[in-house]
Amino acid sequence: MDGETACGGVGFLIKTKYETISIMTKKPALILIYIFLIFNSCQKKSEQNKSSENVIIFRDKLGHSLSKNDLQNTTGQVNYEIMDNQNINAAADQLHKEARQLGQSGKYDLAIAKLQEAIKIQPDWAYPTYDLAFTYLLKGDFENALKFYKKTDELAPKGFFTTKVALYTLEGEQTGKFPKGLYLAYLQIEWTDNKEQKLEIAKTLTDKVPDFAPAWKELSNLLNGDAERLEAIEQGLLKNPDADTAGMLKINKAILLNNAGKGEEAKNLLGNLIFSADSTTGTIEMAKFALKSIS
Repeated sequence: MDGETACGGVGFLIKTKYETISIMTKKPALILIYIFLIFNSCQKKSEQNKSSENVIIFRDKLGHSLSKNDLQNTTGQVNYEIMDNQNINAAADQLHKEARQLGQSGKYDLAIAKLQEAIKIQPDWAYPTYDLAFTYLLKGDFENALKFYKKTDELAPKGFFTTKVALYTLEGEQTGKFPKGLYLAYLQIEWTDNKEQKLEIAKTLTDKVPDFAPAWKELSNLLNGDAERLEAIEQGLLKNPDADTAGMLKINKAILLNNAGKGEEAKNLLGNLIFSADSTTGTIEMAKFALKSIS
């Protein structure tokens, strides 16, 4: 018969190019045969799908493994605003929202006061502390910015938005490794929508401060050729980057390796990154998404 058989459901149907005939109109013996064949076909497909989902993509020397099924629902996104198993106090939440609105309007001192109130109500919630650090940064108070980025990192040691990068940069500014104001200059890359301007800022930073790993990461994202991008990634990895920057550099390297036909090397790089104790939550989720994509 020229056609398709639909699996599952009540009342099996056999579709031909002429018409749809209900099996229930056939003779009893034939009905049993049709149902058996269709059920058997569906069962085999289901078993094949389950088998495919359970295919191991990566296994490390310690026995950690990842299957297709493990990566099925990964999106590469992290919602830092929602803390697992943590109820946000309504008053603290309201104060935080008001502070963000004030900060966006340039009323930094009023925003700081609101954030400090929110922190007093719920000191274990990282978000207002993170925003407090950022508000001090915008005021040019780098000492307090560093103080509260450190506090954010204590509250969320596996990463919280750009805390790891901020700490890496501001600590470098404090010790003299990096020039003062570098982190604010670096943020200009994120704040501009013009790709040419982004590229210009990234190139300037890598030229003027060659040991600043985050600028190499941004440059690698903005360059066009794979060879140029890989060179920028390798430069960034040599600069002792923070955990978030190192993670993104390795993820981008894995993607380039896969593009070059080195799929197994790419999978190993991503798999080891996912199970590394040094990886941040953001890195792990992005690495999982990349591994899912190339697998």
